Amino acid sequence: MSPGGGRFHLHHPMHFVAVAAIVALLVIGFGLGFLLMPRHQGEHDLPTAKEAARHALGFHTHGNSSGSIQSSAKVPTYVAWTETTLHQARSGDPKRGEFIALNCTTCHVEQALTSDSRIPNLGGLDPLVMYKQLDDFRSGTRLSGPMSAIAQSLTPQQYADVAAYFATQAGLPENGGERMPRNNSSYRNDDPVQKLIYAGDPKRGIAACASCHGPGGYLIGAPALSNQNALYIEQQLQAFAQGTRVNDMNMPMRSIASLLTPSEMNSLASAYSKGPERLK
Repeated sequence: MSPGGGRFHLHHPMHFVAVAAIVALLVIGFGLGFLLMPRHQGEHDLPTAKEAARHALGFHTHGNSSGSIQSSAKVPTYVAWTETTLHQARSGDPKRGEFIALNCTTCHVEQALTSDSRIPNLGGLDPLVMYKQLDDFRSGTRLSGPMSAIAQSLTPQQYADVAAYFATQAGLPENGGERMPRNNSSYRNDDPVQKLIYAGDPKRGIAACASCHGPGGYLIGAPALSNQNALYIEQQLQAFAQGTRVNDMNMPMRSIASLLTPSEMNSLASAYSKGPERLK
């Protein structure tokens, strides 16, 4: 209805002008906020409208990676592995977590094994790892548009529950911290990828991947990587190297990733994604 009690008709000149003005303002606002401003706010050149819109929404792209927003957190994580925290993280109920996980299936699909290599597999993931990552998403020390929003909607008990559920699913291997010997796992290994995984590169100050991620050792909160999606691993290495992911306490991943070449990142990601057989 019009202010005078009549019906609203677009063929009326004033009504048409009003609608046209609103549409024009929306178009101009979108253009300024999503396309023009992001091009001039950062150091990255965003050549397409799609990339500019992604940037405005908080997603940065680095080469072939699709990273998360630059974190402004002053600490890497608010999770301290105290006895209380460990008890909380291990107190999850898989049954309750299964119901919560229904909200995860859009991206991570059922059973948490996805064919989209940009998205991590969650099946079999150590519950302490998932608990920490959800807490980091919740606190803002690790940022991603979708995951930050989801974590904000969960309580610590709920993400302990969903972590317990995903841990029961098949997928990533369990990492219990056993120091299992591997043939040809010394620095003299002729395979450069195996050398990085099991011996690192002392000349460059690169520790062996296995020293934290297993099977050489175990660090609380460090995920097993075997069977993980290759592109996801590579993107995370790029993000650590470029400082767009900073939630590693004491900076082990940022320090190591910054010393790796792009080719080494790609080779490590490929080796881990092919499962335990590739790592023997």
